[in-house]
Amino acid sequence: MIISDRKSEKTPAAAGTFFPLFIDMGGRKVLVIGGGKVAGRRIKGLVGFGAEITVITPEAAGYIENAAASKAIRLIRRKYKKGDVAALMPFFVIAATGSRQVNHAVMAEAKSLDTPVSVADCREECTCFFPAIAESGDYIAGLVSKNGSHRGAAQTAKKIREFFAS
Repeated sequence: MIISDRKSEKTPAAAGTFFPLFIDMGGRKVLVIGGGKVAGRRIKGLVGFGAEITVITPEAAGYIENAAASKAIRLIRRKYKKGDVAALMPFFVIAATGSRQVNHAVMAEAKSLDTPVSVADCREECTCFFPAIAESGDYIAGLVSKNGSHRGAAQTAKKIREFFAS
């Protein structure tokens, strides 16, 4: 049965509009470059989903230290160097350092390898977004903002968590 005789055409997506997709992260390699609070929040979000997380950072915040001590993640204590993404060949990369230059370099390497990358300090360099997560026993919601408002996404996720709790 022919639904349409029109040739398939690519339609450009609205600027900044990404398709929401839930992926099984069990056993998938994730590389996080950075060891501060933002990296810690991203790691905390991933640990419960079974990802194999490697963190490269010279200094790690409390949660990251604890996760490494309990063997929930692998921690490599040094600065990022070009070739780290290629060496690990992860499924997903997170660039979350305090350095715009380092985050950009991580993004460039990940993109050159066609590896999805979330860049904490530059929405325009992301090939995917890391969502605010709200879950209950039966449901999970991932939320991102179309306009880049982290605060708006966090507030909406909080409301969803409250709804789940009621």
